[in-house]
Amino acid sequence: MESAVKVFGQVIRVHRERAGLTQKQLAKVVFCSDSLISAIENGTKPAKVDLVGRIDAELKADGVILAVHPITGLGGYPSEFVAAQESEAVKIQDWDARYIPGLAQTESYARAVISSSRPMAKEDEIEVNVTIRSKRQEVLSRTAPPAPLAWFVIDESVLYRPFGGRNVMRDQLLKLEEMAVMSNVVIQVMRFSATGEHPGMEGPLKIMEFTESSPIMYHGGWNVGRMTEDKEEVAAAVMHFDLIRSSALSPKQSLRFISKVRAARYEGKLDMA
Repeated sequence: MESAVKVFGQVIRVHRERAGLTQKQLAKVVFCSDSLISAIENGTKPAKVDLVGRIDAELKADGVILAVHPITGLGGYPSEFVAAQESEAVKIQDWDARYIPGLAQTESYARAVISSSRPMAKEDEIEVNVTIRSKRQEVLSRTAPPAPLAWFVIDESVLYRPFGGRNVMRDQLLKLEEMAVMSNVVIQVMRFSATGEHPGMEGPLKIMEFTESSPIMYHGGWNVGRMTEDKEEVAAAVMHFDLIRSSALSPKQSLRFISKVRAARYEGKLDMA
């Protein structure tokens, strides 16, 4: 089954070809690159509302393309689609109570998470997704353009859920500790004691901000979700994230807690009582 973003891309392609334009010709009149038009048609990059409006007008689609565009907010996004947005973001805020966020996962942990969430997937399909997820992380260490600020808030239960087993979790928590001292990364842990005092129980939440376009909010779960740049919804999401992080341990406390959990549960060195 095709993802919503690919279906939307096909709608643009049909109208473009009907208008007798190449991707390069369309890109020129709507003031963007032909590579972006190609990516939108292939469903690997998002199309902002203002660009969609220009495309609709130039292709004389009578509002059809604009009317179809909202389906791109319904989830089922290819890994490349998420990666494309992260690569352009200047700030990424991510809350999750299920597992370590993708931008902070080791390859072994990512493989275990992907395998468990897609039990019918073939091994080569899983490996492709592991590779994409690992490559996404390069955005956090790049120098040009400057790497985005990444702010992760992770539920305490995630540290205890041993995806991949003891050794995989030990290495995963070590990676979190290494990332926590990076200048552009903030990691916080939501303790069990904070449950019920924040809106995070509604589900995972990701907010991405950009220099030249509106911020995007995404929340959802397995094969579902909602992504939008609607100002009111994004503003509500930002408020929710503020409340979530204000209920979590401070970054320094979180680093100490992650180290303590690693030593106690995956190296057997400390008493967690």
